[in-house]
Amino acid sequence: MNQYTIKGFADILVTSTQFSKLKRREQKLLLLDRCNWFISAIVKDNIKTDKTYGTYVNLNSQILKKYLGDRAYKDIEQCLKGLGIIIINDKYSSSNFSKSFKLSPKAIQLGITETLVYSKKFITKLKTFSILNYSEIESQPVLKKLLNNTAKLLVVEEPFYYVERILPNSIYVETENGQIDISEPVNQFKVDRYDAFYSSFYALNEITDPKVLFDSSINYTPTIAKSGRIYHVIASMPKLIRESIRTKSNELIWEVDMSSAQPSIIFLEWLKYTQENKSKHIDKEYQLCLKLLLSGGIYAYIQENSEFFKSLSYEKLKKSILSSINAENKPTQSNEELSRLFPNVMMWVNAIKEKSGYKEVSFLGQSIEANIFVEVYKSIPDDKFALIIHDCILTTEKDVLLVKKLLEVRIRKLFDGVILEHHNLDKLFKPSLVSIPDDMLEKTQRDAYFKKCFEEGINS
Repeated sequence: MNQYTIKGFADILVTSTQFSKLKRREQKLLLLDRCNWFISAIVKDNIKTDKTYGTYVNLNSQILKKYLGDRAYKDIEQCLKGLGIIIINDKYSSSNFSKSFKLSPKAIQLGITETLVYSKKFITKLKTFSILNYSEIESQPVLKKLLNNTAKLLVVEEPFYYVERILPNSIYVETENGQIDISEPVNQFKVDRYDAFYSSFYALNEITDPKVLFDSSINYTPTIAKSGRIYHVIASMPKLIRESIRTKSNELIWEVDMSSAQPSIIFLEWLKYTQENKSKHIDKEYQLCLKLLLSGGIYAYIQENSEFFKSLSYEKLKKSILSSINAENKPTQSNEELSRLFPNVMMWVNAIKEKSGYKEVSFLGQSIEANIFVEVYKSIPDDKFALIIHDCILTTEKDVLLVKKLLEVRIRKLFDGVILEHHNLDKLFKPSLVSIPDDMLEKTQRDAYFKKCFEEGINS
């Protein structure tokens, strides 16, 4: 049983007034474990959300009392604050959000590492809560299914695969005084995040018990949001780590995802709305949106028909479009371009924001997404490997067509009247390979290189 901590934190803790008041060894170890739990809560949320160290994390007082004690939790807060390890944002709303905390620049500079849990009392407490939390997961079939399938994963790639791709290239320039390194600085958070996922899952390669996975340092309790979206450890897993895994029976993992998922969902909802509010003047836009939806070509059309979007990279294009759909209605260039291309769609989107607040649009999109993907995920037989990541489902090659068919049936049912019997949905849901195939693995390529060098040496 491990937790996260700050490098050298045990030595720092010794200097605190809270530590100096304690007499017995077990009390001192308990203080250390409680402090490390607090640090871990912040670090794990940073890693989960990929928002970097130094991002505020909301920690509910009920959770703090549960793990640290009704009277002790405030002492832990003040201890870590006094040592310069955390920064506290005291602003909170009893009905909306809790007090938040973040790691200090000092803590980030010292670095994050893992540590054991030392006190018998805290080990017992963590085990007790783990059993209770695990029982709660087992009582919810969809979460139990997620955990069981996550335990079936195997890491096959070497760390070099992701290290090579996330570290910046070394760049040197010649000056009168010799070479100067002008490389970009290493993003330590990104390195730590990848290392955490890789090492945690690699350690589970020989383990099939979901309970062991549940207790791993990287895992967090899966939750179902109000929208119906499911948040769990695989949904947070970095892309390059996801590519490095396959099933423990050595089957490559595929995904079936929805083309331009959030815009497609907004289009579907608008098309459904216009079915109930027929108007001839929007027929041209209706047909355009339906065509783009079925062809999976929403992003391509926007980029081809807008000088503004044409200048953006694909990732920035997506981010800009999603921001315009989901964020506040402001006269940004992105908003104006989308309103020019899809005037009635954006008028409908902005009417929702005006009536219910801008967050209602993203909630609507996520709710419909969950109504499609979560419901399909539930219907996949339990003896088949499958994992859900918001707008896509991971499975193995032999079940790709099954998953794709279930998604198509679900869309036809939810949007009957918009999606007609003759409509082809092949381009709306598309399968693609996630796992690195055998011939592309680092070890395979390295072995092939050395074999070639050896053979060339013999023949020369």
